[in-house]
Amino acid sequence: MNHLYKEKKNNLMKRFSFPALILSCLLIVSCAPSLKHYPNINQHLIKQDYDGAYKIVQESKKTYAERNAVLYYLDEGIISHYGGHYDVSNRSLSKSESMMEELYTKSISKEAAAFMISDNTVPYRGEDFERALVNLFMALNYVGMGYWEDALVEARRVDNVLNVINSYYGEDEKNVYKEDAFIRFIMGVLYEAEAEWNDAYISYKKSRDIYETDYLPNYGISPPVLVIENLMSLTKALGYYSELIELREKYPQVKVVDLSEKQKNAEIYIIHYNGLGPEKIEKYFLIPMPDAYIMKFAYPAFQKTGYQIAQGNVFLQNQAAEPIYASSTVMMEDISSLAVKNLENRIGRVKAKAVARATAKYLATKAAENEAEKRGGLLAGLVTRTVANVASIATEQADLRHWRLLPAEIRVARVMVPPGTYHGNIRFVSASGSTIQTSEIQPFDVKGQQKHFLIFRTLQ
Repeated sequence: MNHLYKEKKNNLMKRFSFPALILSCLLIVSCAPSLKHYPNINQHLIKQDYDGAYKIVQESKKTYAERNAVLYYLDEGIISHYGGHYDVSNRSLSKSESMMEELYTKSISKEAAAFMISDNTVPYRGEDFERALVNLFMALNYVGMGYWEDALVEARRVDNVLNVINSYYGEDEKNVYKEDAFIRFIMGVLYEAEAEWNDAYISYKKSRDIYETDYLPNYGISPPVLVIENLMSLTKALGYYSELIELREKYPQVKVVDLSEKQKNAEIYIIHYNGLGPEKIEKYFLIPMPDAYIMKFAYPAFQKTGYQIAQGNVFLQNQAAEPIYASSTVMMEDISSLAVKNLENRIGRVKAKAVARATAKYLATKAAENEAEKRGGLLAGLVTRTVANVASIATEQADLRHWRLLPAEIRVARVMVPPGTYHGNIRFVSASGSTIQTSEIQPFDVKGQQKHFLIFRTLQ
């Protein structure tokens, strides 16, 4: 027994030997993805050069490394989406989705390295909200291609993903992001396009409920006028008059548009991705132990990024020089707030893991120090403790990986127009109303009852 005990302590000493500790420090650095190419990507996105941004991601593939393959395909997918290459985008996003699903089902026992060293040592499997947004953007890709049924399938998967994610946690640990109001709205529009009035009504009603019960208290977003307008229209068309009276009393400023009037016209939906999503930063605190050992506890936090554009003002004109139709974008999805809240919601679990990891490092260091002291005296023990402590602090890094190319928010405008050929522009303005950027809307044709979608991306 005594022989086995000494052998175990010798193995522990070897694990925390100077070369091993230095190697583990280098391992942490090599596991984190390179961030050097992101400023260059963002410059291309600002200029709306999506092909150039996509090329940078492909040329930087090696810098992502195997552990960050999910991030590579997420970046590939979102840039392709911004550029209107919807089929290419779905292929990349589908790869990232498959990888994230596989990583989520792996046993915790396979993440021993993450427990002993850092979360950066294991493959990135995506934040919970990122997994849901993959399906949201895949749905919007199908919308861009005009494949309504496929878009609805992906839209329904958003809720399925959120349900699966929350099933991993205890009843008192559920994430605040449980349902997505924006994707429910999109589902309503698509059902309406297919003349499935009852399904559209249910989707709009569900969207309104989520905005009221989740989005308003958590992210400060009230039910957008677009949701209420569409809900009222179908409530009236389906003959739910008592409910229509309640809606009119609750939203007196919203006009009820008859479904018959909507069917005579085309509805142009402008989806505006605005700003750059939040940045992950490291927060940490140090605790000195009685033996002068310093314990470091590191954890991530999302920090919102600033941007100037407050909304987009849309102007459309018929080629026959008829009146100009105008509308402005409204907030539908605050991705930045969603990310911040989602991480805050589970930060207790993240901190607990960091504390357990730092404690394990400290105990292992003490064992190695005691063994070194027995073999080489007090100086050897002191050197061992000092080197191990330095390595412990160096390797205790928060996992700052995230989907960096997400927008900060998704805004939507709708313009109802008679059938015809239209062109125009969208002026992106600051909170004071000054124009920061203008994008042309190329000519397009629409028919009565048609739902037509346009997508724009701004970072300023």
